[in-house]
Amino acid sequence: MKIIYALLLCAFVSVVGQAFAQLDRSEVLSDVRAFEVSACKPSKNSLVTVWMEKRPSRKDNSEEAADMQVAYRASENNGRTWSAKGIIDLPNTFGTGNPFVCNSQKGDTYVVCMHIGQDFFSGNISLYEFDFDTKVFNLKSVPIKSGDNLLDKPSIVCHGDEIHLVYVAYTKNFKNAVKYQVSKDKGATWTEPINVFTDQTITYLGSAMALVKGNQLLISAGSYGSKGIFLTRRIADDEKVRFDTAKVVGSISQKLGSAMTELTTRGNDLLLSWQNPHQRNEVWLSMSRNAGESWSSPHLITSTGNLLSTAFGNDGGIHCLYSDFIDQKFSVNYRALNDNYSVAKEMYLAKPIVSNTFKEYLGAYQKLLVQNKELFAFWIDYPNNSTLKFTKWEL
Repeated sequence: MKIIYALLLCAFVSVVGQAFAQLDRSEVLSDVRAFEVSACKPSKNSLVTVWMEKRPSRKDNSEEAADMQVAYRASENNGRTWSAKGIIDLPNTFGTGNPFVCNSQKGDTYVVCMHIGQDFFSGNISLYEFDFDTKVFNLKSVPIKSGDNLLDKPSIVCHGDEIHLVYVAYTKNFKNAVKYQVSKDKGATWTEPINVFTDQTITYLGSAMALVKGNQLLISAGSYGSKGIFLTRRIADDEKVRFDTAKVVGSISQKLGSAMTELTTRGNDLLLSWQNPHQRNEVWLSMSRNAGESWSSPHLITSTGNLLSTAFGNDGGIHCLYSDFIDQKFSVNYRALNDNYSVAKEMYLAKPIVSNTFKEYLGAYQKLLVQNKELFAFWIDYPNNSTLKFTKWEL
């Protein structure tokens, strides 16, 4: 009986230990304070990551958004080695930021970012294409310029020769609209911007896009003031680009207040997550298995975290990467979920460490990618000067 009890105890300890095992194999990709991390996998062995960081001329480490630039690195061997850091920036501007990187099925890789003019409510959104020979992003086109609007949080998805672009345009009186443009020639030319959502009484926040089977385009957006999490789809129309009436997928709690969104897709499976753009707070997730026609009840990942990135495994399983701040302790966590949101596995990428100070995230993101049984995490080590780190492991 004692032997059986001992074996059961050992098994229990083993499971608990596995649930929050520590992944120690991390690599520093940048030792400059990082924000807005994005990454993609253009081919079986390649990785490209982009992020936002302060310019060399800036000496402080505050949360201010001024004097920022976009940086990037690439790997051709799944992260064993990386190219030297490259920079995207424009001189004599307030800053460059909000990068988002994406690749087509053929591996063509693009990054879109915002260049803020000397006047905060001016600038442009620019598209750059990656040259895998020189490991450099070269300017492809400028889809939109503005002299009186802040063009914020651009995002793209690619399909064949098409590149879809969504962003939020803010006026000086803080009114805004979610805008959409499309290029059908790999970013050489673009349609004129149109409004995605018709209800202009809502102040939208953090739009995102996804393509499901049949090249159906879905766009999500959060909102300020707990107005809700919205989703719409592009209507197939040869005459003009237009979108269906938006539906509310989830609510924004009074505690959360405001939320931005992220969409992840695999075939007709979708994950829609939302979180506060700047603060530690609630992080929510909802799932659709039918191309966004219906959604699960929202699931609370954490009430004290941020920077959630989700991905589907080849088997349709859900994988999550997020930061947490429990009892004044910071950690970066990985969590695998079943369809009913029960936890299949949990691990630390950064084990809990006391962190008594907190600076805003500037709407930052982390990124989790999955290929077969390998996971690739690009994450921010917040207490360590927000260093950008990379971790790879197998399921």
